[in-house]
Amino acid sequence: MLMSSPESSSQQGVIENEVNTGIVIAGAYADKLRRTLFAQLRDYVKQSRELAREIARAAAEINSLLYYILVDSLKSDKGDAVRIRVKYRMDPKDMRIKWDYDTLRVEFFKRQSDEEVNRITKKVVEEKLEEVLKRFAEAGREEVETAKTEAVEVEAKTVEKREEESEIAGLVASADPIGDMASGGVVFKLIDRAGGSVGLASVEPRAGDWILDAVVVHKGKAYRVYAKTGRDREAYINNPSLLIEDLSKQKPLPISVEDAKKMIEGKMSEII
Repeated sequence: MLMSSPESSSQQGVIENEVNTGIVIAGAYADKLRRTLFAQLRDYVKQSRELAREIARAAAEINSLLYYILVDSLKSDKGDAVRIRVKYRMDPKDMRIKWDYDTLRVEFFKRQSDEEVNRITKKVVEEKLEEVLKRFAEAGREEVETAKTEAVEVEAKTVEKREEESEIAGLVASADPIGDMASGGVVFKLIDRAGGSVGLASVEPRAGDWILDAVVVHKGKAYRVYAKTGRDREAYINNPSLLIEDLSKQKPLPISVEDAKKMIEGKMSEII
């Protein structure tokens, strides 16, 4: 019987655990599931190179099924979000991962279309604008000043965020390849101008494309860049400055430091 806790357990040597992707964009579920599985079994991967191939096989198996669910049946778009949970068993004796598909749970969050959001926006403006204008036209000086202060604070935070994103985009000064991956990709250490490590980046093949996936942790905050690239792994290995150049062209997505650390551990566990 599979465990009820997501933490791994062992029964007569059999590993039992649960993969939980957390909420991710629909286009990234496959990558997150595979990395989570690698992270959970990283200690075994260090002992057996064959397990790295088995993890890649098992991840491909379930991700193929999820593709039929999310893309073919639910018609998911890039802006949608999903969370996937499923339990599995792995016997270290034969290094075979078996999914318990009876426990597969998919949560799907549909993004509202721009048309629907615009429709609601126009409706609220038509119904509430006059009320808002009247309230602020009759507001006392103190209420008006409060509103001005709030507006200034919002603008300041917006400017601060833009400056911070710009700083992060230019934070990485160099990248060093540190290992190959079972998927055929390569992992790079990201280094700042002071020579310190600030994160990792991987370049991996995905459905005929090469994907650049970078995680940066800086000043207590974390960011991720995930994008297709027109270059392959050899181009970046031969000229790592190209990786920095391509990173600077992308807008980083803020993530939690905890998630960033897990992603970094996952990348490290996939090095063979």
